[in-house]
Amino acid sequence: MYHEKLSKFFRDKGLKQKEVGAILGFSPAMIGRYLHGTASIGSEFILSLSKHFPDVDLNDLFAPDEQNMLNEVGAIYEKQTILNDLQEIEGRLHNIRLRLADKKFEE
Repeated sequence: MYHEKLSKFFRDKGLKQKEVGAILGFSPAMIGRYLHGTASIGSEFILSLSKHFPDVDLNDLFAPDEQNMLNEVGAIYEKQTILNDLQEIEGRLHNIRLRLADKKFEE
């Protein structure tokens, strides 16, 4: 699972939850939930992870444990394209939130 791979990634770098949280902009408690698999990570976390740890392989991180996608034909992805897509989605969600905040909902 990705949370085990994330834990190993940060452990190999010698980082503690508190340090990871400070780097990525999340509370140590939230990082703990991500690393223990009790919370699902979202696009904000993935964007921050990729920005602050460009050496993380997102393809390997989310590949099923029994499958090594790095050796399969067509498994290579363009990391920057995925990050751009995530940023575009985040921007669209932000715009929707702003429009909803401007609306007055009648009961």
